[in-house]
Amino acid sequence: MRIIFGGKFIYFVLAAFLFFLVFGTITALDSDDMNLEDVYGLLAFPAILLVFFPSVFGIQNDADQRTLEIIFGIPDYRYKVWLVRYVMILFLVFLLLFPFAGLAYYALISFPVLKIILHLMVLVLFVSSMGFSISAMVRNGNATAVILVVIGLALLILSDALEGSKWNIFLNPFKIPNDLNEIVWQETVRQNRMIMGIGSIVLILLGLLNLQKREKFLR
Repeated sequence: MRIIFGGKFIYFVLAAFLFFLVFGTITALDSDDMNLEDVYGLLAFPAILLVFFPSVFGIQNDADQRTLEIIFGIPDYRYKVWLVRYVMILFLVFLLLFPFAGLAYYALISFPVLKIILHLMVLVLFVSSMGFSISAMVRNGNATAVILVVIGLALLILSDALEGSKWNIFLNPFKIPNDLNEIVWQETVRQNRMIMGIGSIVLILLGLLNLQKREKFLR
């Protein structure tokens, strides 16, 4: 956790917990009848926050700690090092989502915990792969964070226009539009998850391809 979060693990967990606690309390007080779509939206931001730093600042942290030279010095295995770290990030976020979901389960409403977490992990996978790909291109964590926030805000603005569309990155799978049949909605969610999964793989490959340009990272 120290390597992945650059020694700032506790701060991100506390920030995610405080956000969840504040907005969970507000949602519970304002809503007379909470449902799955509310829980998904409540857990989405902590999930993104937990994966934001390690995916955006991973390369910069390695450069600052002088471990980037060591990784690039392993000719046949440096991609495996990055992929193992990336899988570790996803696995760690997956585990951290269970306490948040468990708190929502006992404090708010009963819901299928694993099902919601798996849907959240699709969003986490896409956001983290985008952060990794951009960081491999710009090689600066702060610049990557700004670019990712701008892209995220643009996608949030478009999410209203794309509501119910398979192209909506922030699609809430538990929020069924009133004018859609449930079977049609399930197919839309399935296609959305496929698009985000394929997009994540493409972004990860782009990030790994950019890591081939060893000189620009070490100068």
